[in-house]
Amino acid sequence: MLIGTHLNPDGDALGSALAMSHYLDQIGVQNEVVCHHVPPRNLRFLPGVDRLRQQPKEEKHDLGILLDLDSSDRLGNTAPYFAPCERVIVIDHHVPHEAPGDLRVIDTSAPATAVILYRLLRDLDAAITPAMATCLLAGIVTDTGSFRFRNTTPESMVISAALLDLGGDLTAVSEEIFQSKSLASVRLLGRMLEAMRLESNDQIAWSALTIQDFEEAHARDEDTEGFVNEMLFITSVQISALLREPKAGKIRCSLRSRGEFDVASVARAFGGGGHVNAAGCTFDLPMAEAQSLLVEKLKTCLGSS
Repeated sequence: MLIGTHLNPDGDALGSALAMSHYLDQIGVQNEVVCHHVPPRNLRFLPGVDRLRQQPKEEKHDLGILLDLDSSDRLGNTAPYFAPCERVIVIDHHVPHEAPGDLRVIDTSAPATAVILYRLLRDLDAAITPAMATCLLAGIVTDTGSFRFRNTTPESMVISAALLDLGGDLTAVSEEIFQSKSLASVRLLGRMLEAMRLESNDQIAWSALTIQDFEEAHARDEDTEGFVNEMLFITSVQISALLREPKAGKIRCSLRSRGEFDVASVARAFGGGGHVNAAGCTFDLPMAEAQSLLVEKLKTCLGSS
């Protein structure tokens, strides 16, 4: 069985994929976990993270399971490995861009894919181990912003309490994901804040990090985790955006918002996606052009919401 998730995996993507892998181990089903990118630094504490690979050992698997994935193009280089699978199951909480998979378990009201997976494991009477509980907690904590985001539900808190009771390590999850930064990351954060610009009566905040910024700070893209949220902490700001160029020819963008401001609509305009208050996209354009296009769309989003 082959397990996969999206590019640049976050805590929900990787936590859910690893929890599924642990469960399949438990019931004696051989499995592999693949992802286009290696785990980011702040998720390398997750139990079983060493099993994640960029390509599977086996050439063909009968069944594929995709977690936290709304579009097959977000599989990146791992997409061809799922093509030969006789059946593909998708478990996700995003509004799907397409309909990948033969069986889809989708709940867009769930705050995290890990919540949906917990429900399935519970209904299967699975024995959730401390390792599985920690992986699932990582998914819920990441996608709810430590229960600060508006998508936090009573159910997500009840499930988290149950996972704690099952041995989930909430301290490790919180410290590693939110309270652990490299020196390079802190230096890069300073550059981002210095370059920050405000638009539309200080309701939009955006910044850009160039390849030169990354090189001079000795930083990598994974060191920018959580940066876009820093700008949203400003009282007047309703929408924040960060453009980053960790390598030449590829610009990634993270978007965040408050309330009803739908930044997913902005991301979709550039081929990306996500949730109302958290989304992202990629530009194959020069930085200056990407900035201009993005800021105009952000202003439209602010005016139409």
